[in-house]
Amino acid sequence: MLDRDPDLFQQAAKKGNLRRRKAYYLVEVSRTFDPLPVPRSRLRKIGWTKLQLIAKHVTPANLDELRELAESTSSKELERQMRGEKPLGNAHCVLMYFSPKQYAEFEEALLKNGAKPSGRGMVDKEKALINALRKAEPGLENVQPAKGNPAHEPPEVSK
Repeated sequence: MLDRDPDLFQQAAKKGNLRRRKAYYLVEVSRTFDPLPVPRSRLRKIGWTKLQLIAKHVTPANLDELRELAESTSSKELERQMRGEKPLGNAHCVLMYFSPKQYAEFEEALLKNGAKPSGRGMVDKEKALINALRKAEPGLENVQPAKGNPAHEPPEVSK
């Protein structure tokens, strides 16, 4: 539909409550996987987000490998691997809330410490944050991870 009538495609996307970006991702996924011998039920289980991540890399020769990777990996980890980065393994996610002013300062600090703009976000932000923290607090590079996972262990009770 996108190729035959772009205006109708836009109208259909709006009527189906699809954001424009998602509609184009779905087109990319369809163009990549429709000609390949993959059961649609298996593609639905993987999900469009992961399919979109592997779509530009998939060939008939690596289809099984990338499909299995998408099935067994989180979308964030898959995104890293598709960029050619090594898996993080036991990574931690940190969610923070900033005021607009704080976020502007945070973003500026990351950009000055190695992050790069990418779309509406940044890449290499984790590395940039650690660089900024190490500048602010010398010696952090010598800190070792705690044995076990104390954040998930119950506190000791003294008697």
